[in-house]
Amino acid sequence: MTFGPSPRHPKSSWLTRSIASAAAAALLAGSITALPAFAGQQSDKTAGVAEALTTDTNPADHPADRFIVKFDGNGDGTSERGRTYQNTVNSLGIPVTEVGVTVDGATVVEATEDLTAEQSDGVVAALESRGDVEYAEVDVFMQPTAIAPDDDLYDSQWNLFEAEAGMRVDSAWERSTGAGVTVAVIDTGITEHSDLAGNIIPGYDFITSPQIAGDNDGRDSDPTDEGDQCNSDPSSWHGTHVAGTIGAVANNSQGIAGVAYDSQIQPIRALGACGGYTSDVAAATLWAAGGSVPGLPLNPTPAKVINLSLGGAGTCGTTFQTAINYANSQNAVVITAAGNENTFAKYTTPANCNNVVVVGATGREGNKANYSNHGPEVDVSAPGGDASTGRSSAILSTLNSGAGPETESYGYLQGTSMATPHVAGAAALMLSVDPSLTPAQVEAQLKATSRPFPGVCYTGGCGTGLVDAAAAVKAVAPAVNPQPFSDVPEGMKFQREMSWMAASGISTGWTESDGARAYRPLTAVNRDAMAAFMYRMAGSPAFTPPTRSPFADVDTSQKFYLEMAWLASTGISTDWAGPNGTKTYRALTPVNRDAMAAFMYRMAGSPAFTPPTRSPFADVDTSQKFYLEMAWLASTGISTGWAGPNGTKTYHALTPVNRDAMAAFMYRFSEDY
Repeated sequence: MTFGPSPRHPKSSWLTRSIASAAAAALLAGSITALPAFAGQQSDKTAGVAEALTTDTNPADHPADRFIVKFDGNGDGTSERGRTYQNTVNSLGIPVTEVGVTVDGATVVEATEDLTAEQSDGVVAALESRGDVEYAEVDVFMQPTAIAPDDDLYDSQWNLFEAEAGMRVDSAWERSTGAGVTVAVIDTGITEHSDLAGNIIPGYDFITSPQIAGDNDGRDSDPTDEGDQCNSDPSSWHGTHVAGTIGAVANNSQGIAGVAYDSQIQPIRALGACGGYTSDVAAATLWAAGGSVPGLPLNPTPAKVINLSLGGAGTCGTTFQTAINYANSQNAVVITAAGNENTFAKYTTPANCNNVVVVGATGREGNKANYSNHGPEVDVSAPGGDASTGRSSAILSTLNSGAGPETESYGYLQGTSMATPHVAGAAALMLSVDPSLTPAQVEAQLKATSRPFPGVCYTGGCGTGLVDAAAAVKAVAPAVNPQPFSDVPEGMKFQREMSWMAASGISTGWTESDGARAYRPLTAVNRDAMAAFMYRMAGSPAFTPPTRSPFADVDTSQKFYLEMAWLASTGISTDWAGPNGTKTYRALTPVNRDAMAAFMYRMAGSPAFTPPTRSPFADVDTSQKFYLEMAWLASTGISTGWAGPNGTKTYHALTPVNRDAMAAFMYRFSEDY
């Protein structure tokens, strides 16, 4: 992640709206110029996958010309605000207009001229001296924090696998792939990419300025990256790269694998041309965690992990800290980049905010990356790449190779922006095995399980070490007998879930002739065993089965009769109609995956759900029986399906459910219901 000199953001009269009163003419005096802000992009003009962004330790050059002002209850009327601005203008002399409000009701004000750092500080001080002002702060302009090497593609994800300085993600996948966890990527938005499509869920565009957004409107439900080009620099497609590191689809014979490749990625656009403002990023953070933003619908799929690969210069303001605190209160962990100036992270926001996990960057040899910020604010480090040691030492991920968002590709970038999604992915892996973890617990385990730097942190202040995804996931995995079944060895797919089935008493398995217990993971689940599984998962409720069987083909003395009768009494099983008003259960018939979805949906109480008009699975038609239930199962993350070509997924609706997959379904179900 890098912050370079920030290009000046051009003024525009249509960026502001007049105050419909005396405040419209209010002036804040002086000639204000640029406050040292956040990182900008500087073209290297070299050929490569993406235009290079160079590291620059000098202050950025973007004008600090917007302010967030929170009035108390006695000063929030239009005329009262106008008098406050007028009193300030009498001493400073620069016109301002109101341009919007923040998520907590504060007013965003923009000066009509650029301000110096001293003048900007004067405006804040003058506003805060007013008795009717709770607080005032600069609306810091933020940018992506990534740099791109100028080298050709090299097909390698050393950052995930290599023993020396990789994050040991491959070993973590033995326990978790991130299923059931939503990760919000607050960034430049996202472009279409077949290696991401299967894991993308609806997000939002939070950019209020049409000029910055580049889509001729304000906030809307389309988070497509329209480009973040700045002056002569081309678009970076930064958000697409970050999203791929977290959640690119795996096992699809294509491209790369994300750290948490079964997680769901929610793209939220808050950065556009040259960057974006704190007020938009803070609103996006609050919305991502499920908070209410005036005028917008609630997020139907709140995130448990929020990735902020961005930053700006200055202190952490009240607006941003309030949004972060809300996210934490909703058990959403916020992961943010340390910055790329090779200076102290305390000068970068939101790295200097409270209740965030701050990530520094390392290179392929395990050394601190030469651009990475450092200091006590940094919690941990992760691979961010360092192309100074070779062109293959940056981070490969999904990208776009066009001038517009139309040509998918793969490319290398480097920066703390690239390190941050590695840690966000690791957090998703952890939360997938233990959804009850709080943000503080996630941070504590990431730090406690990090490993010593393979190389050197020559400046100090690189956090507790290099994140070890395998150790972090192992530390939070449920404490169950790792091998309760003789035919389920350590490391077998769904081993954790099958062990959980035994530990929770849902499955007792079979006793073999030698006394060992077997699970028979590749055996199909019959309908009688399904009834037993669901009855036990419900807590084995008190139930007296009828003395006369409700099923013509099930005897009252039959194994699992109580459980099958209970399943029918709850409406979870609807059975088959037979002759003369009888019903049959077909106890020894295997349960197909479509029927299993229906069982799970009813077990959850048949929640209100509108299935998408376009099926999430290439092999399931919207008119198919149990389509609603299968779509619901996918939306909850209980079923991840199989990865297909070009980012598609398949469900195999008429395939019987094997006992290993059933364990996975029930484990994920238990996390939410």
